Amino acid sequence: MVVHSHVFFLTRDPVSVPVARRKVRSRVASWGVLLDEDTRLALDTVTSELVTNAVRHSDRPMLTVAVYVSVPLRRALVEVYDGSTALPRRRRAGTDAESGRGLELVECLALAHGAERTEQGKRVWAELALPEQPVTRRQILAGPRRAVQAALNALERRGRTPIRAPHCPGSTRPAVPAR
Repeated sequence: MVVHSHVFFLTRDPVSVPVARRKVRSRVASWGVLLDEDTRLALDTVTSELVTNAVRHSDRPMLTVAVYVSVPLRRALVEVYDGSTALPRRRRAGTDAESGRGLELVECLALAHGAERTEQGKRVWAELALPEQPVTRRQILAGPRRAVQAALNALERRGRTPIRAPHCPGSTRPAVPAR
């Protein structure tokens, strides 16, 4: 299974937040992943919140941001590494507070999220769902055997016994005679 990955470094500065958003979004787009408006907003928001927390709470001059995408699993993972060992904790923000809702936003938008200490500080991450991607001509041409096998598996799940020719690639059973 192909997992796309990209790691980049940022200075610990508030201007790094929009830079991180643009870099993550453009890298995901460069892998051919199509994002609907909701997913793009979720990816931007989660990236912003993770980087903002690292900028605010770290004491090291650099941050590391990593993004991983698995198209078949329809998942994206955003990670931010910083030099602080203090793990993020959910705060209760007042109605007029200008901060304190970041972790709550991440919880709402991500399928899963977490934080753990590392040897150099901590890693904070969030996993997001990606929309279903259209099958490209390139994928069809690169894997016709998989396409045939997927169609056969779909027929079997519907309770139909497919007719398999003896020369069918990927066939594990003998051919069923035509009736």
